Amino acid sequence: MGGYADKIQKSAGGVLRPGEQVISAIRTQPSGTAIATGVGGLVGAAVAGKKASKAQAEAGEGSMAQNWGTGRFAVAMTGQRMLTFNYTALGKPKDLTSEHPIADIASVEQTPKKLTQGVRFGFADGSSVEVECAKLEKVGDFVTAFQSLKAGTG
Repeated sequence: MGGYADKIQKSAGGVLRPGEQVISAIRTQPSGTAIATGVGGLVGAAVAGKKASKAQAEAGEGSMAQNWGTGRFAVAMTGQRMLTFNYTALGKPKDLTSEHPIADIASVEQTPKKLTQGVRFGFADGSSVEVECAKLEKVGDFVTAFQSLKAGTG
């Protein structure tokens, strides 16, 4: 653990089960947010919000991906669950917005993007959702931690 995972561990203590530790964490936003916001300011942010809603609608009615959050949120991985939190402008995690058993998460993959880092979460029912992260987020470490956890070596 380290970095942003430590911040969530401290902020989310009341949400974590006894002995549960945050293994890794990243801050995400809807795919296309960086470009839309950079190009259009507030209008671009509204466009990015619509894109996020559309992407969630396309995930499929009743799918696991549809239950994944929208907007900006932090994703924290523990040995048992994937948790999402909304966060402040300074990145401090606030409220738990969703939780998913690790067994429901089939894959976490880094996807190529020009200005950001893409992350695709695949679910046990075959659905998936893609978000983006700032270049500074340690997405590679997050993906590696997930793969180690699923392989039983994390």
